[in-house]
Amino acid sequence: MIKAGLDLGSVNTKLVAYDGDERVYSKVVPSRFDSVGAGKNLLSLWQNSGNVSTYDLVVTGYGRVSFPVGKVFTEITCQARGCHEYFPEMPLILDVGGQDAKVIRKNGLGKVTQFVMNDKCAAGTGRFLDVILKGLELTQEELVMAAEAKPMTINSMCTVFAESEVINLLAKGAPKPEVVAGIFRSTAKRLARFVESLSQPNYLIFAGGGAHYKLLVKFLEQELKAEIVIPEEPELTVAIGAALLA
Repeated sequence: MIKAGLDLGSVNTKLVAYDGDERVYSKVVPSRFDSVGAGKNLLSLWQNSGNVSTYDLVVTGYGRVSFPVGKVFTEITCQARGCHEYFPEMPLILDVGGQDAKVIRKNGLGKVTQFVMNDKCAAGTGRFLDVILKGLELTQEELVMAAEAKPMTINSMCTVFAESEVINLLAKGAPKPEVVAGIFRSTAKRLARFVESLSQPNYLIFAGGGAHYKLLVKFLEQELKAEIVIPEEPELTVAIGAALLA
């Protein structure tokens, strides 16, 4: 029996399928403000890609209750199970997605025991970083320089006000790499306080698309004084967890 997990994310929709213990399919497509439609298309792509007839499906993410097929689990439950597959001994997870951030504590079986969630504001999420960084039109060289730059102080964490603050700093002649470093450090400070509201970790699993930002990881480690570990494909751990729960 093939088992599959479908994660209907706010930015991207992901599908992972296993035949026994072997992963046989994984794909990520943009949600384009219609995660249910993206999920239906992704499921059809998978079904048409080979001899797929009978399977168990778990659906999670923002559009899960509107999806016409599959069992439904929360993304928090799926994230805990997916991260547990990589790091069974580590209990604490930080999940930075496109529209929200979560801190999850799991037990030795990969089940959720406690969590906190920020879904009311874009600050500290992938959306916040995407909006600010796209506006800066960074070159690869500037990104490299930002890793070594002295971070400037960014006071605003609201996406709108932070964008205005960045524009003002650049207009006054602030070096772009220092501004970029400041954005990542201020985001890391906010996320660190968010993590510490649940626990003071020695180790932290960092999952979700936000884990791809190396500068964010660097400053988060400094703020928490903890070792951060990242799954091999941090944007897929929710879908992986969903498939394993299937």
